Amino acid sequence: MIAASASAQPLTPVATRDQKIIKRWELPGDPHGVAVGADGTIYVGLAKPQAVVAIDPKTGSIKNKLVLDSAEIASTKELVTMRTNRAGTRLYIANGSDESATIMSIPDLAVLREITMEGEAIRDAVPDPKGRYLYLLGRHVHVFDINGEKELRTISIDDPMAIAPTANGSLLAVIAPEDFGNAKATSVALFDTTNFAEAAREPLQTDKVIEAALFGANDQALVALSRDQLFQKPLSATTKLAAKMTSETNGKMRMAINFGDLTSSETICLPEGSGAQIAAMVSPDLLVFAERRCSGGSSFSGSERRVSAMSLYGIAAYAVAYDHNQLIVTDRAGFLTIYKAPRPK
Repeated sequence: MIAASASAQPLTPVATRDQKIIKRWELPGDPHGVAVGADGTIYVGLAKPQAVVAIDPKTGSIKNKLVLDSAEIASTKELVTMRTNRAGTRLYIANGSDESATIMSIPDLAVLREITMEGEAIRDAVPDPKGRYLYLLGRHVHVFDINGEKELRTISIDDPMAIAPTANGSLLAVIAPEDFGNAKATSVALFDTTNFAEAAREPLQTDKVIEAALFGANDQALVALSRDQLFQKPLSATTKLAAKMTSETNGKMRMAINFGDLTSSETICLPEGSGAQIAAMVSPDLLVFAERRCSGGSSFSGSERRVSAMSLYGIAAYAVAYDHNQLIVTDRAGFLTIYKAPRPK
């Protein structure tokens, strides 16, 4: 790890006539994951210098920078996702092919812990909303204590694609391929986070690879995005994801969750090479995602949706983060852009 350095040198602004754009700057270094701190500071992961930069959203000035590993060290930190805890005081970074995750305190950019998972590219690092756990997405889902000091358990699902905790932290969704005998399909399993017992499992009615997943509608719907389709799976409103418990034969209580019968879907076009942070919930019932220009027309099938979806259309993007009616977007070509968040008319 290289010491943090502060710099008042502002990023170079980029002129644009795009009315969706509030501000845009050049940001060299192969920007990947992005997050927003409690004070509005933008944090971006740069893969080429393997660094985290803290940027003032008003001026574009680099407030702080920490190089995690120098080029001489045989490491490949890609900083593929960056997520904060609810208080905005911790930054959780998935380092991709480096087979590691990093926990930092913000705004001081101090490394608190690096977790190494030998043989597993870490594609996402998601903190539990209740502040109990840190979920790492590799060849399996690894559950650590929130400080990353101890692995508490491994969820026994092979090759998971995406993970998502409910907003109240009571459930963890794990999306993965599943063999149904005569065919393979993508399914979602829900785990009760009090004991990590499996509460429900359902197919998503697709065999596509899921890039990202989020809960919406006050945890009453799961939204999953593949490269060309957006899926939505309702959970039974009668259960409220709360404590509908059933007694097992061993006397223990088990949470009972019911999925809706149908999975709704619509055609989308995610940007080429985008990561797991390509979508964000801007309200409990509105999801916004980045979308490239494409010739395929939007189509919708399935059940009524509980979460509306809108795209920031026609842009190149790797990751997005939402903050106060704005979307902060990284582009690996070397740009950081603040957009007006789209809203229903």
